[in-house]
Amino acid sequence: MKSRLSPLVALALASALALAGCGGDDGGDKKDEGSQSTSGSSSTSEPDDGLTEPGSSLELGEPATFLWQPTKKVEGEAEIAVTRIDKASLKAFSGFKLSDEMKKSTPYYVHLEVTNTGDVGLGGFEPPVFLDNGSSVLYPAAHISGFAPCADRALPAKFKPGKKAELCMVFLAPAKTELETVALRPDESLEQIDWSGDFTKPGEKVGKKSKGKGKNKKG
Repeated sequence: MKSRLSPLVALALASALALAGCGGDDGGDKKDEGSQSTSGSSSTSEPDDGLTEPGSSLELGEPATFLWQPTKKVEGEAEIAVTRIDKASLKAFSGFKLSDEMKKSTPYYVHLEVTNTGDVGLGGFEPPVFLDNGSSVLYPAAHISGFAPCADRALPAKFKPGKKAELCMVFLAPAKTELETVALRPDESLEQIDWSGDFTKPGEKVGKKSKGKGKNKKG
């Protein structure tokens, strides 16, 4: 059981790319910070209410349904599936001003399919998805505006019940670490839900065997 903390270093690393003409200007009230939790292992399961059991370990493509309260006034339900994880290169960020810390990091593009399964709009919010590198920190997505290789980290401005969207979020694993799982953590009081699987390369065709290193489920 590991406690997930949210020191400022995680936020600093994730937000540092909002530089050199690239600022986060997505609409809506969003939380994109690491948070405290306990991580365990569990098989994929859903309780009687149709929600995915906290602590579940999922394969790429498997959906998780969860209650989501992105603000005090908005409480809904959504389904998320991590469809692929691209292990990228820092060369893709050659036009950005990178800190020394960022130059040592490893970037990942996490692709998501999101469905609004509730009865309220969730437009403009950023899904509560994080990078887990096996440390005591969950790392939020980097804030990059207009980054073509991996854009749309927030939901469309209008995201009504029943609507679906495809998103891509950039995560930076600190020096000498790698992404172990992609973690969904909408509620600080509950265990995170994890996705793991083989890494692909940006632009690699679906179905082609990845040359990247796959990550095992936690357990």
